[in-house]
Amino acid sequence: MKDKALTRAIVREFGLIQDVVQLENMPLPELAEGDARVKMVYATINPSDIITISGAYRSRISVPFVPGFEGVGVIEQAPADSHLPVGQRVLPIGSMGNWQTFKDTKPEWCFTLPDFVSDRQAVNSYVNPMTALLMLTEALDAKPGQRILVNAANSAIGKMLIRIANQLGMTPIAVVRKRENIDIFEGYQLETVLNSSDAAYLQELQRIRRSGGVHAIFDCIGGDESLTFAEILIPGGQFIHYGLLSGKPVPPQFWRSRPDIRFMNFHLRQWIHSQEKPVVQKRIDQVMELIRDGVVHTEIATAFSLNNISDAIEAAVFGELKGKILIEI
Repeated sequence: MKDKALTRAIVREFGLIQDVVQLENMPLPELAEGDARVKMVYATINPSDIITISGAYRSRISVPFVPGFEGVGVIEQAPADSHLPVGQRVLPIGSMGNWQTFKDTKPEWCFTLPDFVSDRQAVNSYVNPMTALLMLTEALDAKPGQRILVNAANSAIGKMLIRIANQLGMTPIAVVRKRENIDIFEGYQLETVLNSSDAAYLQELQRIRRSGGVHAIFDCIGGDESLTFAEILIPGGQFIHYGLLSGKPVPPQFWRSRPDIRFMNFHLRQWIHSQEKPVVQKRIDQVMELIRDGVVHTEIATAFSLNNISDAIEAAVFGELKGKILIEI
């Protein structure tokens, strides 16, 4: 192992991702006792990576660090008692560090994958699909005939929420921001698709309120729009908040106007770190079955090699490509 090299993307100061990510080569260090070494195959660039690199979580993350919350690889070395044979495909989750040729981690954070899922789908199987599945099956107090609303429904995770909800017997209301996104839901089961840029949008929301309202809202936007959605929730309804696309938090008047609402900030990281490994593995297995059955699918735009990380970042931040940008390692 001593003669092998480690190539990694590293952040030594917080800032714009295109300015602060550097590529470096160094000798591969000795593997710490008890750790597993994963030879990475693919990684992704997610909004969560960009936000972390910007310094939004500097209170709990210090520089330098190797970014990348999502990746897939194969076991290069592992302790004998870990039951992780060399060559076993795994998702090394629970920490950053996937933008490098080798990731050293604890064996308990390496989760096995079935043969029927490709590397390119497996690498996208953690952040969005797991979040969608867990919000619908654990965060949501699900009941038969439940009416739910999903905003930013044209996003990757929005579409996953709808497809998984359909499998669970729900027919969501979808909200998009652009007219061209109204017709992208062929094959989805939806009560209706609303365009928040349309002049009649607020009237449509009031129509939904008058027809009984919604039991739950899945929100990844935040900001003042939260107040609008609060008006259509039934008494005691759920508001499951998991993103801030608006860049603004849910305003304080949200709780003053509707103190009855059951509000939840859903964080995948908190759930993962609160569970035993068999529970997490079972959920990952469920996601893999959803991928196999076509319920969950991630559109992939293209892949760049780790050595061209700057091009991958540019495509992810500035590009017009539709779908995920992968880092091929």
